[in-house]
Amino acid sequence: MRGVIIVLLCFLTLTGFAQDNKPVGYFLKDSVKIGETVPYVFRYTDRKNRPVIFPDSLFNFSPFELVDKAYFDTKSDSIFSIDSAVYYLSTFEIDTVQKLALPVFVVLEKDSFSIFADTDSIILNQVVLAMPDSVALEESAHYRPVGLQFNYPYWIVGLIILGVIGLIVLIAFGKRIRSKILLYRLKKKLEKFNLAFDNEMLGLNSQPTKDKIEAVLKFWKSYMEGLEKIPYTKLTTREIVILQQNSSLEETLKSIDRNIYSPIAVNALQNDFEFLKDYSLDRYNHVTEVLRNA
Repeated sequence: MRGVIIVLLCFLTLTGFAQDNKPVGYFLKDSVKIGETVPYVFRYTDRKNRPVIFPDSLFNFSPFELVDKAYFDTKSDSIFSIDSAVYYLSTFEIDTVQKLALPVFVVLEKDSFSIFADTDSIILNQVVLAMPDSVALEESAHYRPVGLQFNYPYWIVGLIILGVIGLIVLIAFGKRIRSKILLYRLKKKLEKFNLAFDNEMLGLNSQPTKDKIEAVLKFWKSYMEGLEKIPYTKLTTREIVILQQNSSLEETLKSIDRNIYSPIAVNALQNDFEFLKDYSLDRYNHVTEVLRNA
């Protein structure tokens, strides 16, 4: 019982002190419009060095809403300390008179208590005094273009998803895709070679000179070099024959060499070059078959 009495006496003492030292809060304006910001001054004087807490943004300022706040440094003398703040409030309620009383929270060793300031009121300055029964609205059906904004987050997410899908496809089907692309390129090169080779043969038939024969042979070697990745243009006929092990190719190349390097007149080489063209097709089929089965 003695402990309970001591606690009650301490509480009554603190309450009495708190009542003698209520915080002061008041608006700096007499009236306010809906949505307008009005300053509310809040000040509290207490014993020096006793911690106090002012309302912050988590406090319910109803019927007002907190727009901003400004706290000021504590001013102290040998006995008392003064804390002050200014709250910038706005209201969207339509009551003619709106009231507010803010508390200050005094912190004890293991507890705290709140002390409220006297209620201050402010008058709502109503702009629209009477609402009409109906409102005449102006209709406008004109098209007004609105600029489009680029959705960067969706774009980045889309790129990431596309990259992941591309990586999966590359891992699963990369070899097959590369093979398809290479086969397509080889086919296009063969078609281009056949067309150009036929044009070269037309020129050779119209002007059968040794230089022209050598140019057509070099053109064939250049195509074969790109097809089989063998340096045909740098190899002699003997080296090509050893490499290919084809007797018909050997006879054809030797026949062409005789016409190039022999002092006798040039003979008709239509059959020899037709063989080279057919031989190119045969090697193309061999290379593409190896790619398909790889």
